[in-house]
Amino acid sequence: MQSLINQILPQLQSRIASPMFNKAHAIEWLQHGYGLQSSVSLSTAKRLDSALEKFTIEISGLTFPASSGKDDVPTYQVILSKLKRVRFKDCTFDCDRLELPGVTQWFESCHFSAGWSVSCIGCNHGYTEQGDSLFEDCTFQGSVSIHQPGVDADSLGQYSGLFWECSAKSLMLSCVNLHTRLWYTSAPPWENKQYLDELVIINTNATWPIELSHQTISTIHVDSCTLAGFDCSGVKADKLSISDTELNGSVNLGMAGVKSLTFMDATFTRPVNCGDAKIGSFVVLRSDFEKVLACGSAAIEDDIRLSSVRYAVAPDFLDLALTEQAKAAVDREAFRLIKHSFEAVANRIEANRFFGLEMEAYRRELEQQEPWYGRERLLVGFNHSVSRHGQSYTQPLVLLLLTAAINAWLVVKNGWQLPEGLVNETVQANILAVGDALNNFAKGFTLARPVMHTNMEFASLVLALLMSTFLWHFLVAVRRFRRG
Repeated sequence: MQSLINQILPQLQSRIASPMFNKAHAIEWLQHGYGLQSSVSLSTAKRLDSALEKFTIEISGLTFPASSGKDDVPTYQVILSKLKRVRFKDCTFDCDRLELPGVTQWFESCHFSAGWSVSCIGCNHGYTEQGDSLFEDCTFQGSVSIHQPGVDADSLGQYSGLFWECSAKSLMLSCVNLHTRLWYTSAPPWENKQYLDELVIINTNATWPIELSHQTISTIHVDSCTLAGFDCSGVKADKLSISDTELNGSVNLGMAGVKSLTFMDATFTRPVNCGDAKIGSFVVLRSDFEKVLACGSAAIEDDIRLSSVRYAVAPDFLDLALTEQAKAAVDREAFRLIKHSFEAVANRIEANRFFGLEMEAYRRELEQQEPWYGRERLLVGFNHSVSRHGQSYTQPLVLLLLTAAINAWLVVKNGWQLPEGLVNETVQANILAVGDALNNFAKGFTLARPVMHTNMEFASLVLALLMSTFLWHFLVAVRRFRRG
């Protein structure tokens, strides 16, 4: 039977490639035993159909044109639909799909000049070539799409992978049950080649992790999916977003470089690793982390936003690096959540650092929401001016020493008398009158009488209050820095 198949292969290739061989000719040729009736018996020719299920027919070096529109089914599609297992090698496809129900297909070193839709892939459970990918070393000039209604429910699982060493403008999966590797290469990690410009996965159930490590992809978008894992370690991307998705396996973004990373309405049941990643904008909204979110030694360049995030385990933000631009853009809520993550593991030094950033973000918010004389704005602004919200102990110490020096100078002067010639007598008299009134007012604070000096009670009271305030800020800052 193998010899019979070898006999029909040249005829098969020539019929597919011939532009003069129309649909009617193709049907007649197939119905009459592939032109073998003259040399074999009719029973032998009929057995050829069942034999084709056990053999893979290789079609090589052909060009498959796009449909002309005159015939709804191209000639080559009529012929190929009679087969069961076909391997296309070094072929060029100007069409956008092959509608071959029940025909298991492989593509090796093929070129696709238009957008390509994967559809109607047969599945032979009795015979599967292990280790073969659906597309191997293929080039797609346009987009590639896989949509479940056009593909048998479990037909993709017969391949060890779908795309190996391929390149394409974009790849879109929609409503797919994926039980094999999606997109993988053998390129070494340090090359970071760009094989794919855009990857979109929508409403897909994947029982095999999505592996994109050490590749360069402009856009990765995952929406309404259930995935077994997501490996993007070392990936370079402009945008990576995961929304309304359940991740039942580990998510690895270690050492990745992503300009915009977004997790929204997502559930992560396994650890999420963003360690040593370089991220432009990091946004996490309404997401659940049942295991640790590890962002140790990650670098945030533009912004980080954490809102309505639930952690079952305290996240790891140790050695998180923020640029000055990021510190100015991050809102108070994000800093508060990061601060609490350090408090949960008793890392008070880092908690103190992010407390200062939280208060600074709060001060910026108040500047936009309240007038300059607002009570809360004045209080927070004063704390920032004195000790940068407890982050500096040298600043309140300098202010304390300066206030003490002013107080000593006033004690020496012992009065409100201004140098002669600076103001006229009338102004001098008014100043002294006001000073006396303020001194009389200060005498009402009987508890502060021990620190008051004669003829300068009000100044003594104000300076005493300032010195005690600066001393308190100094002690708080020192205590924060000593806590570990």
